[in-house]
Amino acid sequence: MTSDPPVELAVVGAVALDEIHSQAGDIDQVLGGSAVYASLAASLLAQTAPISVIGDDFDQSLLQPLIDRGVCLDGIERTQGPNFRWGCRYSPDGDVRETLYTHAGVYDTHPIVVGETIRHARHVLLTAGNPDQNHRAMQQMVEPQLVAIDTIEREVADRRDEFREQLRYADIVSINTLEAAHLIQWPGQEDDPELPLAAWREIHALGPTVFILKKASHGVEIFERGRRTLVSAVPHIEATDPTGAGDTFISALLSAVSRGYDLIQGAVWGCAAASFAIEQFGIEGIMAATTESVARRTSQITVDGVPASTLFPTTR
Repeated sequence: MTSDPPVELAVVGAVALDEIHSQAGDIDQVLGGSAVYASLAASLLAQTAPISVIGDDFDQSLLQPLIDRGVCLDGIERTQGPNFRWGCRYSPDGDVRETLYTHAGVYDTHPIVVGETIRHARHVLLTAGNPDQNHRAMQQMVEPQLVAIDTIEREVADRRDEFREQLRYADIVSINTLEAAHLIQWPGQEDDPELPLAAWREIHALGPTVFILKKASHGVEIFERGRRTLVSAVPHIEATDPTGAGDTFISALLSAVSRGYDLIQGAVWGCAAASFAIEQFGIEGIMAATTESVARRTSQITVDGVPASTLFPTTR
């Protein structure tokens, strides 16, 4: 008799119904949410389990893509009330997102419970969502080796103090320039070249040892132990729908680290995975990705201007 493999990565976040508008078209009431994108991306390399709450108005057949990828669904609890719903509109180039609404529903009102099969996961990702839920989840985890936090502008702007408090759990923080400006209450412009380093100093003082600045189509900049590394995005990718790109990036990074890759190699893998997420609407892009196709795209990425293929072999 065989048993399921142990969960390596636990992902705390929403399982949502999304409405998305971009230059390429419009979709509504499709499966989304940070926990969904992150779990699908990580599942290419690691046994993954989302930790979330869904409402009784959520059609559970929508979870089939997660089942198809072998994602453990033991951490998704269904309860009475409305499901998390979110809507957005993107700028023509896909780099700027306007949130139209966020209705958190039961995700904000029903306390998260982490089951025994998940609480021993070695790696934990706290995604965009209610800081109280992230806190509850971390209280139930058993000595994870690596914890990462990724968020969205609303949470940092509206609940800055609570978000900063969460950083005591984190080894890695992954946010964009606007979120960094909110986090440290930056008095200048968002494009000020001094902002990233100022954000890193403040974040590091709060506990995390790695700060990843997400720069959309320009890739990511990584700050750690006196080193600053720029990892490019995959070039010439048309951004049909950038939703979930950040969740895909950080969860794919963690899944690569779980397989023995170092942080920079993990970031290369994450950027390659994120390129699939933005190519199609909703989760269709990341569902089309395979370990082989993501590995091929790592060769198109540069690290500090040097081709990543010299640092990240496409096979292991």
